[in-house]
Amino acid sequence: DDPAESVHDAWDGWLGVQREVAIADRPVDVEIGLDGTPDLDFDVGPADIKTPTGPRAAAREAELGENPHVPRPVKKTLEDDDWRAEGAMTYLYRRGFDVYDINTILSAGALGRGEDRRLVPTRWSITAVDDTIGQYLRGSIRDNPTVDRIEVHRNEYLGNAFWVILVPGRWEYELVEMKSPGSIWNPDPEAGVYLAAASEGRDGRTGYVEETSGAYYAARLGVTEHLNERGRQAKALVLRHVSDDYWGPVGVWQVREAVRNAFDGEFGTAETFGEAVRGVAEHLPVSIGRLRRKSTMAAGLQANLGDFVGAE
Repeated sequence: DDPAESVHDAWDGWLGVQREVAIADRPVDVEIGLDGTPDLDFDVGPADIKTPTGPRAAAREAELGENPHVPRPVKKTLEDDDWRAEGAMTYLYRRGFDVYDINTILSAGALGRGEDRRLVPTRWSITAVDDTIGQYLRGSIRDNPTVDRIEVHRNEYLGNAFWVILVPGRWEYELVEMKSPGSIWNPDPEAGVYLAAASEGRDGRTGYVEETSGAYYAARLGVTEHLNERGRQAKALVLRHVSDDYWGPVGVWQVREAVRNAFDGEFGTAETFGEAVRGVAEHLPVSIGRLRRKSTMAAGLQANLGDFVGAE
């Protein structure tokens, strides 16, 4: 099927089965007719990076073995042909649907105005949902009181280390990524540490983030969820160190979950923003001077000579 074509009334055949399974909130029995004998592929060498797969065979047809259970809020978004996708996404989120559920529903072309409903590639739908829900939460916290102290939260997962520094003040956000040589996104072991950064102020951004791409929206979602739960707002600086232990990409879900989990348990505090950044910089693969030259938020720190020496 062409993802550019409307799927508003496409509920028959292969596409219809896929869409009905996607909008269901529990597993669905599906009967699949195979065209041939399943093929087993054991041709995997030590240098291969592959997702484990079972036997494969061409499918001739598929039919639902039962009626899928579709949650009432999803039915409501399907029945309203005038509901824009952004509004439907935030409605589902407010009704307790996680971004993973909303992403699946959006991918199936089940959100948006009637004839505008299209199949959405998974990578696009993930970022679209993270961005839309992040914007909604940013609007929800913008009039909240600020946090009353400087907090430093940390988490590490799959070779990625994250530090989230929350500072009293009106909403501001920045993600700085440091990708070590030999890591998946900076594979040349002689290349040096690659830095990428993107930021926004109180009113957000007007265009897509190119330099940090989907990680920007995934990390922002984790921060805004935490602040919304606390009924607070803050300036937030997220620092991500991608080490060479991260050798296989798993998707931006690991960014989202690592930032979400960074707020669990104990955290550090600091007297000043500069103290917090300098404390974190001791664990980073770049000097604080290089960090200041890349980061909009860190650039406002008062510098001293020692900031420009050390790790690069």
